[in-house]
Amino acid sequence: MANADVSCDCESDLDLSKVSPSAFQLNDFRNPILSLVLLAIAYFILNSYSTTISFWIALFLLLISYLLVGFSVIKKAMQLLAKGNFFNEFMLMSLATFGAFYIGDYLEGVFVMLFYSTGEIVQADAVKSVRNSIKNLLDLQVRSATLIKGDSTIKCPPNEVKKNDLIQVLPGEMLPVDGAVLDNDIQLNTANITGEALSRTFKKGDTLLAGMICVQSPFIYKATADWNNSYISKIMHLVEEATHKKAKTQRLISRLAKVYTPIVFFLALAVIILPYFFVSDYVFNEWLYRGLVFLVISCPCAFLIAIPLSYFGGIGLAAKKGILFKGSDVIEKLIKLKSIVFDKTGTITTGKFKVKSIEIIGDKKEVLSSLVALENHSNHPFANALKNSLKEYEGKVDIKEISEIPGKGIQGIINGSLMLAGNAAYLRSNAISFSDEQDLLAIVHIAFKGNYVGYITFTDELKPSALSSIKRLRSQGIIKLGMLSGDKKEVVDSIASHLNLDFAHGELLPEDKVNVFLSFRDKFPPSAFVGDGVNDAPVLASADIGIAMGAYGSETAIESADMVIEDDNLLKIPAAINIAQKTQKNVWQNLWFAAIVKVLVLVLGTIGIAGLGTAIFADVGVALLVVLNAYRLKNVKIDI
Repeated sequence: MANADVSCDCESDLDLSKVSPSAFQLNDFRNPILSLVLLAIAYFILNSYSTTISFWIALFLLLISYLLVGFSVIKKAMQLLAKGNFFNEFMLMSLATFGAFYIGDYLEGVFVMLFYSTGEIVQADAVKSVRNSIKNLLDLQVRSATLIKGDSTIKCPPNEVKKNDLIQVLPGEMLPVDGAVLDNDIQLNTANITGEALSRTFKKGDTLLAGMICVQSPFIYKATADWNNSYISKIMHLVEEATHKKAKTQRLISRLAKVYTPIVFFLALAVIILPYFFVSDYVFNEWLYRGLVFLVISCPCAFLIAIPLSYFGGIGLAAKKGILFKGSDVIEKLIKLKSIVFDKTGTITTGKFKVKSIEIIGDKKEVLSSLVALENHSNHPFANALKNSLKEYEGKVDIKEISEIPGKGIQGIINGSLMLAGNAAYLRSNAISFSDEQDLLAIVHIAFKGNYVGYITFTDELKPSALSSIKRLRSQGIIKLGMLSGDKKEVVDSIASHLNLDFAHGELLPEDKVNVFLSFRDKFPPSAFVGDGVNDAPVLASADIGIAMGAYGSETAIESADMVIEDDNLLKIPAAINIAQKTQKNVWQNLWFAAIVKVLVLVLGTIGIAGLGTAIFADVGVALLVVLNAYRLKNVKIDI
């Protein structure tokens, strides 16, 4: 590019992660504007006066105009030459403009460098805009954290927070680092993490993630990680890493460029020299000019900039939708994907519960209305499921002396009588005897007025997006869909039947999951696995594409995966495939457009029809157009 501090070596891949946003300012255009003014003055002098003095004044102005936009290009060419890299865009552009000066085309030489530099600045700004669109989506860190030090508080940058520090958060403020609830229940907005705007209650000991927002009262929590190891920081890091992982198309273009550039350079020399032996009226300056045109067109930067930028635009579009690709290679794999296997709990299902069956002895209405009143004072997942399922039993009751023992149960005095609700051990510890024939973990036993009065069983809810995502994947050409789980076979088979999956296996240990999946993957490649738990990490790592549920998935699963769904919405898997298809289409549009224009102008330049102005358009102009086409990706509409 025109300025050394914001340029990429045209012989290497565009490293967007190293582009510094601060390097792109409107001030970048000051030199081109001043250069254009001097060029216009010189043009006026040359066309208005014919004296020797006026010629040298105009030439001096043209030299200043040229150096304003060309110095950084020449400097970069010399730096690369010192490293043994002769075949690069900076050297090609420098030689082309030197040649124009040699044959006396001073105005054209300056104009070519001016147009080139201006185009490169615009390209750089487009690169910055795409990169910043991702940074803005993911950069959820707050500017300061409030630490509790004894009886006082101090403000500090989030990156100075240490593990085990106590942090105060006020309503509306964002958590700077991951942590844990210390005492009272707190309400947080988790939209930055899950995409769900509703607030969620966190109890003592619950995990808090950086980026969550305090909803109601101020609270103090304990940091369990510093900023670099917090959830949001890791997600940002994953996106930054994605720009380094290259797709096959990108790698192919990079390899071809290293061969292509020296070949066309020597072809340009051939255009200059060979006609001497075959053309009777050979004029050196005329063929030198044609060779310079050939040289300018030969620069492969339209490919080397636009192709990575297309993939980066796809990564940015995905990030905007809460989908994190860990590399552009994931995009190419998604397009070829033929089969997907899902974990069950937390992936196909919500990990939340709903009432499955109710068995009550005696007055069902009295028992259930009393139970609802009691469970209204608990935030346990079973309590929430009860409250949602038994709303018709809500009513006014006299309730007092409520106490809850985490992991066991809750009790209270309802209309003067003691009610207990919890696991079997909790009731028996309170002298309630009964025959426990239910071999279930998802069950709440109930005692009222000193007697056992029944139980309620629960089942894991299917995610609302599960069925529609499966249908959409089918329509996209995914030929095999299955499920692997450690849950009971009957439960797994029931869900698989409801979702119309091709196969399902239950009661699997983590190592069993790997073995079953590998056998499946070999039959229907390429294959993806979708999971969220620690036990899914080995399978995620074994898959052609590992897809992790990121909202509350395990850190191990997220690290092992190739792609992360931030809010656990399964519809984002078909959306990711759609994004990959649109990205690949954009890549091929850029490749064909750049190739056709370059070949056409190469031919026209060689036969003397196209000049340096046309050549610079074929280089910088085409590069700019394909960059803008890649930039368009981040605003493409994707239905979820």
